[in-house]
Amino acid sequence: MAENVRQTVYEELLDALLLEPELEGFLAAAAEISAQRLGLAAPGGCSIAVERIRRPRLSAPSLGLSGPAPDLEYGAGSPGDTVLGGGPGVVIRDLAADQQWPGTGAAAAGLRSAVVLPLHGNRGALSCYSDRPGLFDERETERAKEHAAETAKVLRLALLLDARAHRAANLQAALESRTVVDLAAGIIMGQNGCSQQAAIDILRSVSNTRNIKIRNVAAGVVSAVSDRVNTHFDE
Repeated sequence: MAENVRQTVYEELLDALLLEPELEGFLAAAAEISAQRLGLAAPGGCSIAVERIRRPRLSAPSLGLSGPAPDLEYGAGSPGDTVLGGGPGVVIRDLAADQQWPGTGAAAAGLRSAVVLPLHGNRGALSCYSDRPGLFDERETERAKEHAAETAKVLRLALLLDARAHRAANLQAALESRTVVDLAAGIIMGQNGCSQQAAIDILRSVSNTRNIKIRNVAAGVVSAVSDRVNTHFDE
């Protein structure tokens, strides 16, 4: 029976990923699934945060979670920040009385207990909140850990897709930028009878003088000659 439940959660998360391929949308959907599966109704609920290489930390809450703001929930020294940094899971039995994790802001939102768990295999954390103190006893914490393990599997796929989409967007932007610079250099070469390197140097000089990206300088040169040039590449 337990195996069937885990499979159902796994399939539900995969369905969420198909419906919400953008990472932020998937995190919100996965947080909502977590809240429903763990029976955490508003003002409680769940949130999921992930770290990405050379990109901002991303987090999303479930619907109705009136918890702390992301900078408090996952800010420096918070339980979420500790877990994202590779630390063990954190269980807080009473947010109103806890002295180890002050300043999370959760108690002020009517929340009384929390568990923050690593999403293993990712730099991610699942944070779960309840308005009941002491909810996350050994049994409930184990349930949350099992759910986190299932979530981590699909999150790995979501992060892989996100990284590939990010690389593809960067490559397309670089290609479009190089194309417009090459076009502008050709125009300058024709107008001034200079070499390609001299034309590039002119563009770079204008870019530095005006503190404008060289691609924007090049786009201005191209648009001054014709508005029929398109440097956007469709997939």
